[in-house]
Amino acid sequence: MSEYDQLCNILDKGFQASNQNLMIEAKGTAYKPQKVVIDGTGRANLTWTLYRFDLEEKEFLQFFNRTDEAPEGLRKFCDYVLLVEAGGKSYVLLIEMKRGSLGDAEKQLNASECFMNYLYNSAERLQRDFDGSEFNRRSVVLRKIKLKECKSNKLTTKGGTLVDKTQEFITYESVGQFPIAHFI
Repeated sequence: MSEYDQLCNILDKGFQASNQNLMIEAKGTAYKPQKVVIDGTGRANLTWTLYRFDLEEKEFLQFFNRTDEAPEGLRKFCDYVLLVEAGGKSYVLLIEMKRGSLGDAEKQLNASECFMNYLYNSAERLQRDFDGSEFNRRSVVLRKIKLKECKSNKLTTKGGTLVDKTQEFITYESVGQFPIAHFI
Protein backbone atom coordinates (compact mmCIF):
# COMPACT_ATOMS: atom_id res chain seq x y z
CA MET A 1 0.00 0.00 0.00
CA SER A 2 1.47 3.36 -1.01
CA GLU A 3 1.96 6.34 1.30
CA TYR A 4 -0.83 8.05 -0.65
CA ASP A 5 -3.22 5.16 0.08
CA GLN A 6 -2.25 5.08 3.74
CA LEU A 7 -2.86 8.81 4.20
CA CYS A 8 -6.22 8.55 2.41
CA ASN A 9 -7.19 5.68 4.73
CA ILE A 10 -6.34 7.73 7.82
CA LEU A 11 -8.25 10.88 6.83
CA ASP A 12 -12.02 10.93 7.31
CA LYS A 13 -13.88 10.92 3.98
CA GLY A 14 -16.19 13.56 5.44
CA PHE A 15 -13.40 16.08 4.84
CA GLN A 16 -13.04 15.28 1.16
CA ALA A 17 -14.06 18.20 -1.02
CA SER A 18 -17.50 17.68 -2.53
CA ASN A 19 -16.05 18.43 -5.98
CA GLN A 20 -12.66 16.75 -6.43
CA ASN A 21 -11.84 18.95 -9.43
CA LEU A 22 -12.65 22.39 -8.02
CA MET A 23 -11.30 24.53 -5.19
CA ILE A 24 -13.52 27.38 -4.02
CA GLU A 25 -12.67 30.13 -1.56
CA ALA A 26 -15.56 32.37 -0.55
CA LYS A 27 -14.91 35.24 1.84
CA GLY A 28 -18.23 36.69 2.90
CA THR A 29 -20.94 37.85 0.55
CA ALA A 30 -19.19 41.03 -0.63
CA TYR A 31 -16.87 39.16 -3.00
CA LYS A 32 -17.41 36.70 -5.80
CA PRO A 33 -15.94 33.31 -4.77
CA GLN A 34 -12.50 32.45 -6.09
CA LYS A 35 -12.82 29.25 -8.14
CA VAL A 36 -9.86 27.21 -9.33
CA VAL A 37 -10.21 24.07 -11.47
CA ILE A 38 -7.72 21.28 -10.83
CA ASP A 39 -6.04 20.33 -14.10
CA GLY A 40 -4.62 16.82 -14.19
CA THR A 41 -3.27 16.98 -17.75
CA GLY A 42 0.42 16.98 -18.55
CA ARG A 43 1.27 13.90 -16.48
CA ALA A 44 0.11 10.31 -17.00
CA ASN A 45 -1.35 8.15 -14.24
CA LEU A 46 -2.28 10.88 -11.77
CA THR A 47 -4.52 10.01 -8.86
CA TRP A 48 -5.59 12.64 -6.35
CA THR A 49 -7.87 13.26 -3.42
CA LEU A 50 -8.78 16.80 -2.41
CA TYR A 51 -9.52 17.59 1.24
CA ARG A 52 -11.15 20.72 2.60
CA PHE A 53 -10.47 21.65 6.22
CA ASP A 54 -12.52 24.79 6.80
CA LEU A 55 -13.15 25.54 10.45
CA GLU A 56 -16.22 27.59 9.53
CA GLU A 57 -17.81 24.68 7.65
CA LYS A 58 -16.89 21.69 9.83
CA GLU A 59 -14.97 21.51 13.10
CA PHE A 60 -11.90 19.28 12.95
CA LEU A 61 -9.64 20.78 15.64
CA GLN A 62 -12.06 20.06 18.45
CA PHE A 63 -9.38 19.52 21.06
CA PHE A 64 -7.91 23.04 20.60
CA ASN A 65 -8.97 25.96 22.75
CA ARG A 66 -11.62 28.07 20.97
CA THR A 67 -11.85 30.87 23.54
CA ASP A 68 -10.35 34.34 23.40
CA GLU A 69 -7.58 33.09 25.70
CA ALA A 70 -6.30 30.69 23.02
CA PRO A 71 -2.82 31.45 21.69
CA GLU A 72 -2.96 33.50 18.50
CA GLY A 73 -2.70 31.32 15.41
CA LEU A 74 -3.49 28.07 17.24
CA ARG A 75 -6.39 27.23 14.93
CA LYS A 76 -4.82 28.28 11.62
CA PHE A 77 -5.00 25.89 8.70
CA CYS A 78 -4.68 26.01 4.92
CA ASP A 79 -7.74 25.91 2.66
CA TYR A 80 -7.03 22.60 0.92
CA VAL A 81 -4.83 19.54 1.18
CA LEU A 82 -4.36 17.78 -2.15
CA LEU A 83 -2.93 14.26 -1.87
CA VAL A 84 -1.49 13.11 -5.19
CA GLU A 85 0.04 9.91 -6.45
CA ALA A 86 2.00 9.99 -9.69
CA GLY A 87 4.22 7.23 -10.99
CA GLY A 88 4.27 5.47 -7.62
CA LYS A 89 5.39 8.62 -5.76
CA SER A 90 3.21 10.39 -3.18
CA TYR A 91 2.81 14.15 -2.89
CA VAL A 92 1.11 16.38 -0.34
CA LEU A 93 0.16 19.80 -1.70
CA LEU A 94 -0.89 22.22 1.03
CA ILE A 95 -2.84 25.01 -0.66
CA GLU A 96 -3.78 28.40 0.76
CA MET A 97 -5.95 30.48 -1.56
CA LYS A 98 -5.60 34.27 -1.43
CA ARG A 99 -7.28 37.06 -3.35
CA GLY A 100 -5.14 40.01 -2.36
CA SER A 101 -2.40 40.16 0.22
CA LEU A 102 -0.66 36.89 0.99
CA GLY A 103 -0.66 38.04 4.64
CA ASP A 104 -0.67 35.08 7.00
CA ALA A 105 -0.57 32.39 4.30
CA GLU A 106 2.82 31.09 5.48
CA LYS A 107 1.56 30.71 9.06
CA GLN A 108 -1.44 28.74 7.81
CA LEU A 109 0.74 26.52 5.62
CA ASN A 110 3.22 25.89 8.46
CA ALA A 111 0.37 24.94 10.81
CA SER A 112 -0.95 22.56 8.17
CA GLU A 113 2.50 21.00 7.85
CA CYS A 114 2.36 20.24 11.60
CA PHE A 115 -0.95 18.47 11.03
CA MET A 116 0.58 16.44 8.19
CA ASN A 117 3.47 15.44 10.48
CA TYR A 118 0.85 14.15 12.92
CA LEU A 119 -0.68 12.08 10.09
CA TYR A 120 2.77 10.76 9.13
CA ASN A 121 3.39 9.77 12.76
CA SER A 122 0.01 8.03 12.85
CA ALA A 123 0.78 6.12 9.64
CA GLU A 124 4.14 5.01 11.01
CA ARG A 125 2.50 3.87 14.25
CA LEU A 126 -0.16 1.93 12.36
CA GLN A 127 2.07 0.46 9.66
CA ARG A 128 1.50 -3.06 10.95
CA ASP A 129 -2.21 -2.56 10.16
CA PHE A 130 -1.50 -1.68 6.51
CA ASP A 131 -0.75 -5.19 5.23
CA GLY A 132 2.90 -4.91 6.26
CA SER A 133 3.43 -1.81 4.12
CA GLU A 134 5.83 0.60 5.71
CA PHE A 135 5.16 4.29 5.71
CA ASN A 136 8.24 6.22 4.64
CA ARG A 137 7.71 9.94 5.25
CA ARG A 138 10.97 10.72 3.41
CA SER A 139 9.42 9.41 0.20
CA VAL A 140 6.47 11.85 0.46
CA VAL A 141 7.06 15.19 -1.24
CA LEU A 142 5.39 18.10 0.55
CA ARG A 143 4.76 21.44 -1.18
CA LYS A 144 3.38 24.57 0.50
CA ILE A 145 1.52 26.62 -2.10
CA LYS A 146 0.16 30.14 -1.86
CA LEU A 147 -2.44 30.23 -4.64
CA LYS A 148 -2.99 33.85 -5.58
CA GLU A 149 -5.84 34.90 -7.78
CA CYS A 150 -4.77 36.67 -10.95
CA LYS A 151 -7.40 38.46 -12.96
CA SER A 152 -5.41 38.56 -16.22
CA ASN A 153 -4.44 35.53 -18.26
CA LYS A 154 -1.55 37.44 -19.84
CA LEU A 155 1.01 35.89 -17.46
CA THR A 156 1.49 32.83 -19.66
CA THR A 157 -0.48 31.12 -22.34
CA LYS A 158 -1.20 28.31 -19.88
CA GLY A 159 -2.79 30.63 -17.31
CA GLY A 160 -0.22 30.59 -14.53
CA THR A 161 3.31 31.42 -13.49
CA LEU A 162 6.36 29.18 -13.59
CA VAL A 163 6.88 27.07 -10.48
CA ASP A 164 10.18 26.92 -8.57
CA LYS A 165 9.81 23.69 -6.60
CA THR A 166 12.98 24.36 -4.59
CA GLN A 167 11.27 27.12 -2.58
CA GLU A 168 9.81 26.36 0.84
CA PHE A 169 6.73 28.39 -0.13
CA ILE A 170 5.58 28.43 -3.74
CA THR A 171 3.54 31.43 -4.81
CA TYR A 172 1.44 30.55 -7.83
CA GLU A 173 -0.68 33.12 -9.64
CA SER A 174 -3.61 31.50 -11.33
CA VAL A 175 -6.45 32.60 -13.57
CA GLY A 176 -8.64 29.71 -12.48
CA GLN A 177 -6.49 26.69 -13.28
CA PHE A 178 -4.29 24.60 -10.99
CA PRO A 179 -2.07 22.34 -13.14
CA ILE A 180 -0.98 19.53 -10.81
CA ALA A 181 1.90 18.54 -13.10
CA HIS A 182 3.60 21.90 -12.36
CA PHE A 183 3.96 20.96 -8.69
CA ILE A 184 5.12 17.35 -8.86
